[in-house]
Amino acid sequence: MTSPKFTEPIFYFSRPPQASVVIGLNQDVYSEVNLNFIHDQKIQLSRRFAGGGAVFVDPGNLTYVFVDNDDGTNYGDFKRYAQPVISTLKKLGVEAKMTGRNDLTVDGKKISGMSALKIGNRFLCGGTLMVDVDLAAAAKALTPPKAKLQSKGINSVHSRVTNIRQYFEPKYKNMTFEELEKRILLTVFRVTDIRDVPTYKMTDEDWKEVLQIADDTYTGDDFVMGTKPNDDYFRGRHFDGVGTVEVSFSVKNDVISHAKIYGDFNNPNGDLPAIEKNITNVPFAKASLEEAFRTSHLADNIGDVSPEDMADLMLKEKYDLK
Repeated sequence: MTSPKFTEPIFYFSRPPQASVVIGLNQDVYSEVNLNFIHDQKIQLSRRFAGGGAVFVDPGNLTYVFVDNDDGTNYGDFKRYAQPVISTLKKLGVEAKMTGRNDLTVDGKKISGMSALKIGNRFLCGGTLMVDVDLAAAAKALTPPKAKLQSKGINSVHSRVTNIRQYFEPKYKNMTFEELEKRILLTVFRVTDIRDVPTYKMTDEDWKEVLQIADDTYTGDDFVMGTKPNDDYFRGRHFDGVGTVEVSFSVKNDVISHAKIYGDFNNPNGDLPAIEKNITNVPFAKASLEEAFRTSHLADNIGDVSPEDMADLMLKEKYDLK
């Protein structure tokens, strides 16, 4: 995204060599992930700089990513970047469609989740594609808040997700990942011969730079684990078109003494500490909270949520996640 070598759009795939859980930038790992299970199973845990929700990936998953320039209309347009994948899947017999904010589904079950990240004028937009993922392990590894599951009318991760191979037409049932990648590439680049796809091969020096960024930024408990919430309250609510927003907070003498915002909303560039500061030392009352949220630039920092809804989220016991 930030290399001066690249100024045009880029498309790439990745497949993990081992099982891994990847959480969104603003998520609370302690409520989203079964840490005991992934530790026992030696499942890797990492955090990305993009927004969105936690995903379980293993060698049965294919991740696709676009890196593009922001022209003022395309950043956050998940449907636009999912379309080549949807078109390819339909040719294979999979009636995939975009539902909600950033999911691809078949028969009402999720097969791909997307996320986005912007740095300067460059951004990435991509998603996972579940082909042969271990669904049982995914269900045990991920523990999304009940607010998220309730919003989708389901009881568990297992009942919400599925693999796409079972939907392939019979002649494609044994398709390899390499063949699937090839078909998506032909669709993305609108060519009929894979040799016509312009390709850049990463050099040893490129990989050194990538690994340096990974070591400097993406490792260490401070970034991956964050601080475990230890507040009086932990409440969350799912907002259509935005995602799940959670607030961990404490109240002392009817005043907010501490607050931390989490969630799977797809706005990793928002200034959450500014909101947290705005609502700290504010009376735990509707009018006071609404006013604090009204000056917190919610649209820029989280998404299309109102000050009234955010105040209700904190005040109403029905949103308890503890």
